[in-house]
Amino acid sequence: MTLRERERFHNLLIVAKESPFAGERRNALAAANRMADRMGLTLEEAARSGGERYQDPAPGRRPPGKSPFDDLAEMFRHGDHGPRARQTFRSEEMRRAREKRRHEEALAAARARGLDREERQPVRDAAPRSWHYNPRRRSPTSHARVLLAETRLSLAEIASISGLDLWAVAGLKLRMREETANPS
Repeated sequence: MTLRERERFHNLLIVAKESPFAGERRNALAAANRMADRMGLTLEEAARSGGERYQDPAPGRRPPGKSPFDDLAEMFRHGDHGPRARQTFRSEEMRRAREKRRHEEALAAARARGLDREERQPVRDAAPRSWHYNPRRRSPTSHARVLLAETRLSLAEIASISGLDLWAVAGLKLRMREETANPS
């Protein structure tokens, strides 16, 4: 079995074991069975061939997603408060300090080259944004009318959504009450 076939086979076994979908598990297992049959092996024999690489991480290497602080927490959980735990903590703190210093130096160099120059300068000629009429947009009064009729929002909330002042929304609500009371 080539390395690529072995990798595909073991990935199929992982999907067959861990997928939350029954159909996906079933299909992955069927594909793994077909691969094993093609090689003249049973599923168990094929699974034992070369899968060691996928079972454990390389010695001395940390699995992906595991932090050095996880190792430190494990040491403290087992009562190891000695020099190894202190060294792990110290080396991780030094690595983070180096990384932070490298980032700050790179940012300072980029700013010296002109990064964010326009963003850091004050805006002088910016005119206040005015409200532009959009014909597709509902008028504030009809918007408030719909909100009053179809929601249970407070008058203050409707005023803030529609852009009308509170008294205009209150007057609109009273007019709507009169219209329902006197439908003529």
